[in-house]
Parts: sequence; structure tokens; C-alpha cells
Amino acid sequence: MSTSVASDFETPRPSHRGGVKKAVIVAAKLLVTGACFWYVSRQIDWRQVLSTIPLLDFRWAALAILVATLEIPLAGLRWYNIVDALAARDRQMTRIALVAATAVGVFFAQVLPSVAGEGVRAWLLVRLGSNWRTAVTSVVIDRGVGVGLLIVLGFVVLLLPSGLTALGGYRDAVLVVYGALILAGALGLLLAPKIVSPLARWPYSRWFATLAADIHRVLLGSKGPVVLSIGCLIHAFTIVVVWSVGRAQGLALPLPDVLVLFIVMTGVVVVPISIGGWGLRELAVVSVLAGYGVAPERALLFSVCFGLALAVGSLPGAVAWLLYPFAPERVSADRAG
Repeated sequence: MSTSVASDFETPRPSHRGGVKKAVIVAAKLLVTGACFWYVSRQIDWRQVLSTIPLLDFRWAALAILVATLEIPLAGLRWYNIVDALAARDRQMTRIALVAATAVGVFFAQVLPSVAGEGVRAWLLVRLGSNWRTAVTSVVIDRGVGVGLLIVLGFVVLLLPSGLTALGGYRDAVLVVYGALILAGALGLLLAPKIVSPLARWPYSRWFATLAADIHRVLLGSKGPVVLSIGCLIHAFTIVVVWSVGRAQGLALPLPDVLVLFIVMTGVVVVPISIGGWGLRELAVVSVLAGYGVAPERALLFSVCFGLALAVGSLPGAVAWLLYPFAPERVSADRAG
């Protein structure tokens, strides 16, 4: 630890280069977001978009926001069980504390790149008494569970009879990619105990060996069913958000079509090339709904309303950031004394 700290003070230039690199990445994501919106805007009559807004049924929009807000405590409970499965939970790491930390992370992910939101979560867990390795590992596993379940659900959804599953002729290619990812993930999970030892021999792969062992412990341990069940429930809530946003616009979409839109709208957010999926999501939704006969203006409003529902639903995270005492126990003890 002392060597690492000393090296940080002795070689500040890499840190500066790292800051510049992060700034360049954020600028590139902003550029992608802006380029996607610019491309979509070429197909849009903005007067029609503005004239459609007063016709929205805000009761359905309110339901979408409520359901998006309810996802946050579920995500916090999933993370709590992952930390518990890693046998790294301190008495300060209560369910309420991890739900509050999750809310803060979700809020920051709406206003900053999603990686920043995950970084905030890891930092808050350290503030609650964890070490950095465990904090980062728990966040990576939590994120991986969500993405993995999304891929599995996406594979199943694309097998359903729906006009939207064609995905502009790319359905078969997406199915092959999803199937390969599911197979690789399943094999990696089952073979984790055997690949840990070879990876642990090399310094540069030692962290991956530890991560593989931790993933195996979490998903195939006693907490695995709980973690996966909560993950499925979170996705179900997001599907309800998609359906509610559609109802707010008067789109009575059948369930298979809602599921396809869910996969598209949440899947593009996983691709880390834009800010929170904005722009890229709108481009994807306009393209997919065009085959359904939905005008680009309505499709754009649909996607923007979905993003706004998630953003407004994340506002409790701002309150948690301002009010919840994410302080180490030793600090609290000093204050008490």
C-alpha cells in the first residue's frame, strides 16, 4: 500500500494522462450522442413532435416514473446479496445503506457516463468500510448479472413471433451473437474452478482469477437464486416502464413487441459509446418502430419519454447523496466520543 501511494506522488504524469484520456472518452461519447440526434433530426418534423406532447396521458407517464423509481431498491437488494455472498459485508453495509448507495449511483449514471455511476457506487461502498478490491468486484458482478440476464432474455424474445423481431434483417446475426455469449458465459461459469489456478500464476491475470472465483461463488452459491431472481424482477419492471410509456402515447403494443423494444432500448445503453445511451437509443427506436408503421416523430418521443422516466425516477438518488451519511464507522465513533 505504501509503495503504491509513494509511486502516485512520484509519478504524477500518468495520472494527468489518465485524466486527459477520460476527458477525451467523455468528449467522444458526447460526439456520438450529438451525431445520433443530428441524424435522427433529419427525419423529424419538430412541429409534429411538439404538437404531440400535450396529447400524452400523463397518468401513464407517472406510472412509468413510479415503476422506474421502484427498481432502485430492488437493484440495491441485489447488490446487498452479492456483497453478502462475497463474505465482505460490514455491519455498516445494511440493506438501507446499499439501497441508498445504489440510488446515488443510478442518479450519477443519468447525468454522467454509466461507468461514473458504477464508480460512485464502489467508492460509497469503500466509505461504508469495504476495501477497493471487494467494492469493484461486487459492482462488476452486479453489472454483469444485469447484462447477462438481458442477453438471455433477448435471445428468448427474438424467438417470439413479433413483427419487430426482424430487427431490420439482423435478427439471425443477433441471435448467433447472443447464443455465443450465453454459451461462453455458461461454460466460463461452470469451468471457473478449473481456470482459476492457471490464471492465478500470472501477476497480470491474478485479478481475473479472483474475479472468476467470486462470480462462481456468488451465482452458484446460496445467494445465487436470490440475485438472479431480483435481476429478473428488475428487468420485468423495466418492461412495465416501456409498456407504460407506450400507453401514454396511445400505443397499444402487444407484449412481444414491448419485449423487443425493451431489449433494444436497454441493450443500446450497455454499449458504452454514448452518454447514458442517449442518441443511440433514439436512433435504434426510430429504426425499429419504422417497420411497425410508427412515424419517426412518435418513435422519437417514445424513446425520449422512456429516458426521461428513468431520469426522473433516479432523482431520489440526489436526495440520498445530499442526506445519507456515507461515513466510515471510525469517523462516526470519533464524533460520538
